[in-house]
Amino acid sequence: MLYNRRIDRALLVLVPVALFVYESTRPMQRLKTEMPAEFAESSATGKQKAAQTQLAGEYWNVVLAEIQWRYTYGSPLPDTPPDGFRLLQRTAPGPEPLAASRFRYWHRLQQIWLKPESWETSREWSTQWLTEPIMQAGNWLDQSVAALMGRL
Repeated sequence: MLYNRRIDRALLVLVPVALFVYESTRPMQRLKTEMPAEFAESSATGKQKAAQTQLAGEYWNVVLAEIQWRYTYGSPLPDTPPDGFRLLQRTAPGPEPLAASRFRYWHRLQQIWLKPESWETSREWSTQWLTEPIMQAGNWLDQSVAALMGRL
C-alpha cells in the first residue's frame, strides 16, 4: 500500500512544500545600484565634470527610488520624463539649468534602460500568486452581494 512506507509519507509533505516555495520565490529585475558609466558620461573636464557626475548620481538615485518601480524591465520608457523624474533639492550648484539636465539624463536613461547589463536578477519571496486570486474573489463577492442588494 502507498501510505505504509516512510518515504511515501515524507514525499506527501515535501512535494507540496517544495512547490509552494518554488512558486513563492519570484525572479525580480532591479536596476543595479551602481550608476552605469554611460549615464554619467560627460565631455566636460575638471570641476564641471565633477559637478556633472554628482548631478548624474542624484538623478540615478531618483531612478532607483521612483522610476524602476513604475516601469518594468524590458518595457520602453515614455519620450518625456514623468513628474517623478526630478530633483527635489539640489545638493550642489550645477553647470546648467535643471530642466535641460532633466531631459538629458532622461534620454540617457532611455538608452540604458533596455540593456540587460544595467539590471540584476534576484529571487524574492512573494506569496502574491496566492493572495491576489483570493482578494479578487473577495472583491467579486462584495460586488455581487452589493448588486443583489441593490435589486431588492
